[in-house]
Order: sequence, then C-alpha cells, then structure tokens
Amino acid sequence: MSCKKELYTLFLLTVLLGFYTSLQAQNAISCEQAAQFLPNIERKADKITTSDPERITLHYLFVNEMLEQLREYDSIYLPNLHLCEEIDFYETKHQYQRLQQRLERLKDTLEIQKQRVDTIFYLQAVDELHHFDTNLAEYFLDRSLEFNRLNTDALIMKARILFAAGDYDECIERIHTLYNEAPLSREHENELSDFTAAFYDKLFTTGDSLVKAGHEADALPVFLTLESFCHDMPSAYCNDDYYHGIIRSKTGVYESYLTIAKVAWKKRNYEMTYKFLDYATEYFEANADMIEPSEEFVQFKELVERERSRLLPEPAIEPEPSSAIQEMTITSLDTVQSDTLLVTLPEPIPYDSLQHSKYQQLLTDALYCLYLKDKKTAKAKLKEAIDLEACQCFPADARVRLVYEKISTNFFSRIFKR
Repeated sequence: MSCKKELYTLFLLTVLLGFYTSLQAQNAISCEQAAQFLPNIERKADKITTSDPERITLHYLFVNEMLEQLREYDSIYLPNLHLCEEIDFYETKHQYQRLQQRLERLKDTLEIQKQRVDTIFYLQAVDELHHFDTNLAEYFLDRSLEFNRLNTDALIMKARILFAAGDYDECIERIHTLYNEAPLSREHENELSDFTAAFYDKLFTTGDSLVKAGHEADALPVFLTLESFCHDMPSAYCNDDYYHGIIRSKTGVYESYLTIAKVAWKKRNYEMTYKFLDYATEYFEANADMIEPSEEFVQFKELVERERSRLLPEPAIEPEPSSAIQEMTITSLDTVQSDTLLVTLPEPIPYDSLQHSKYQQLLTDALYCLYLKDKKTAKAKLKEAIDLEACQCFPADARVRLVYEKISTNFFSRIFKR
C-alpha cells in the first residue's frame, strides 16, 4: 500500500515538473533583447523635443508609443529576468522606473505644448521679424494660423505685413476676421483700432492724391478697395469720403472719354468723335448714380449730339427681298418634309466674371493712358486685353481691337499733334 502511495506521489511530481518546464519554455525571453530594450528606448527619448512646433504633435505620439513599449517590458521581461544571469535585476528595475518617469514628464509637457503650437509659431515669427526676415516670418504666421485660424496676435501681425506689401484685399480679409470672429482683449482692440485708422488714412490719401493729379482711373481701384474695407466695419472707422472718391474717379474716367472726343472734334475727325462719345454714354449709363460731369462736358456732349445726323452718313439699309424671291423661298420650304428640318442651337459661351472684369479694366486703363498721350502703355494694355479674348469666356468689346489698330497706324499721333 505504501509502495503505491510513493509511486503515485512520484507520478504527480513528474507531471508538475513537466508543466513547470513547459511554462518556463513558453515564458522564455531573449536575454540579449532584454539587455538592449531599455537602452534603445532611452536613445529614442533623447531625440524627443518639446520646443519645435513642427514636431511637437508627432513626438507626442512617439512618447505614447514608447510608454506602451515600457508596459510590455514590465509584463514580459521583468518577471523573467532571473533567467538571464548576466542582467542585474535591481539595477534594471531602477533603470526602468527612471525611464518611465522621464517619459511621463515628456508626455505631460508635450500635452501642454500641443495646445499652444500656434503661439510658438507666432513667437518664432516675431523673432524672425526682429531679424528682418519677412518671408520666414510670414511662413511661421501661416503655420500658426493653420493650427488656430483665430490666433489674434498672428492675425494682426499678418495684416500688418500684407498692408506693408500692398496686398490690401487679403489684408482686409484678416481685418474682417479680427473684428467679426477673433477674441479681442482690450490691448488687441487698441492695437487694431490704430492699425485700421492708419489703413484707411493711407489708402484715402493715395486715392485723393491720384485724383488731384488727374489719374482718376488709377484712383478708382484704391477707393473701391476702401469700399470693401468699410463693408461690415464699425462706423467709427469709416466715413463717406471714400464714396465721394469713387464718384470723383468715375467722373474722371467718364470725362477722359469725352476729352478724347473733344480733341477729335477739334481736328474734324467726326467718326472718332462719335465713337468715343458713344463710349462715354455707355460708361455713364452703367455708372449714372456715381458720375457728376462738369457743365463744360455736358454742353459739349449736347452740341455734338445735335450735329450727329448732319456730320455722319446715314447707315446703309439693306433692301427688302422682292416678293418673287419670297415666294420662291416659301415654295422651296414647303417641299421639305418637316421631320428633316434640324435646328442647331449654338453652344452656350462659358462666362468667367473675373477674366471679364480684368478685360474691362485693361480697356479703361488703356483709354486713360491714351488720354495722357502714353501710347506705348495703352498699346501694351490693349494687347493684353486681346490676348485675354482667346479664352472665349466673355463677350469681346469691339473697341479693344479698333483702338489697338488705330494706335498701330499712328492715328492718335496725328490727332494729338499740336
């Protein structure tokens, strides 16, 4: 009986020993990997930065990944380090804890920095401006606004750079964003108020000087920019001076047409007189509420209109087709079956309002340059307008090619010759 018990006990010990050996085999680790695991993570941690805004978000992900690897080390490697005689367990455990604390601190720091990446980019832009590198400063400002489009400091600085560069349209977009969306402190409000006042004064002074110098066509875009600036702005920042500037500019463009007509009238070139008179009439009809012509031009226009029928030949009238021809046409049509008549409609012309607007502005500028006797510039602008017609995305204006041909034949040299 006792012999059977001993044999049974021996059998149980053998089974337990086999199970333990099998378990050890399953949990076996590579001692070489265990020895290099923590140093490898430490080298990765040495490359983590908490100050470069370009890499903060990415390095935050890296740190989380390294912490996950440490948790794996804690569950797999540390419990089996006794299998590696060459590794000091307590020293390795201490290294593990120290590295874990370091990575947790890095994670907390990057978590905070991740929320202020836009501010870090803005501060880098400020630093570059102190070194007069506007291009790099603009890059950092754009990156700041990518992370936070309503960063007030970055928006104000971007607006100032755009204003200095003469990019007024985009500058106005930034100003409107500041007033309508961005959070403004009292300091921001004061800074923005000073900037918008300087913006309005600079553009109004520029437009006013151009009008006084007789360059109304150049002044008009400036006043139109001010009109865009004043849209949705607090009334304290704008008055109606810019609107009067638009009126003066459009009146000047209108009178430049009449001036050319007046010179042609004196030279007895009546065909050219009435062409530019028609241009002036067309421009007036499109801008009637913003044109205040002088009495002199009103009287001149009335005078030449009265003389139009006497000085210009009557347009040729095509004779009506004879009744015989009409009968033949009707008869021939009657012989055609109705189901064989196909009506082909022209394809609709695609319309590009931006190209058309540019085209019209080039024509206006060319005529104004012609008024100033700057034929070279006028011809260049007309050539550019003709090139734009190739897109076939707007109706062409016959005046463009007419005036271009007249300049090429030195027609205006003879008209303006004293």
